[in-house]
Amino acid sequence: MPAQPPAPASITAQVTRVVDGDGIEVSINGKNYEVRYIGIDTPELAIFGKPADYFGPEAAAKNTELVGGRIVTLEKDVSEVDRYNRLLRYVYVESLFINAELVRTGYAHASAYPPDVKYRDKFLELQRQAKESRLGLWAYSDDKAVAQPASNTIQTTYIGNKNSKKFHKSTCRSVGDMKEYNKVLLNSRTEAISLGYVPCKICKP
Repeated sequence: MPAQPPAPASITAQVTRVVDGDGIEVSINGKNYEVRYIGIDTPELAIFGKPADYFGPEAAAKNTELVGGRIVTLEKDVSEVDRYNRLLRYVYVESLFINAELVRTGYAHASAYPPDVKYRDKFLELQRQAKESRLGLWAYSDDKAVAQPASNTIQTTYIGNKNSKKFHKSTCRSVGDMKEYNKVLLNSRTEAISLGYVPCKICKP
């Protein structure tokens, strides 16, 4: 599959396949490219014998409902591709912002990876609203997506502080004192540590 198409700020494409909740394959000028949605993360589908994450099939089905077979507009942020050579893009069907819609309806987590953070605050606010309304993967808890028995895992979100480079449980009192522009949503301890954050000594995430 070609690594990079012509790279204007935005371009239209035909969706040829929905990969999962946050990925699609598109055709641009007769060539196929895999696209990874920027700023969000959805539970994984079953792969290589590993069972699907809780709400993974539902997220993929929602993505298919929104973009399957459609003409989409792809908007670039800063990066062209990720480490897997997938195009990193914000995706629109007409005026509907698909990345945001998946977060708004509870099918995706907000997940910011600098330098591609143009809509980070928007996604965090939509996630907050989805959690408060207990939509989708937030149906059972404000801070956790409760796993199905098959996978027996719990996905927990943490909040990182860009200034201190510490990460906290979302219930930690330090989060309330944190400036909004310093907050970074982190979906696991592994992600936090891999990005250089250290655990808070108070809440011990």
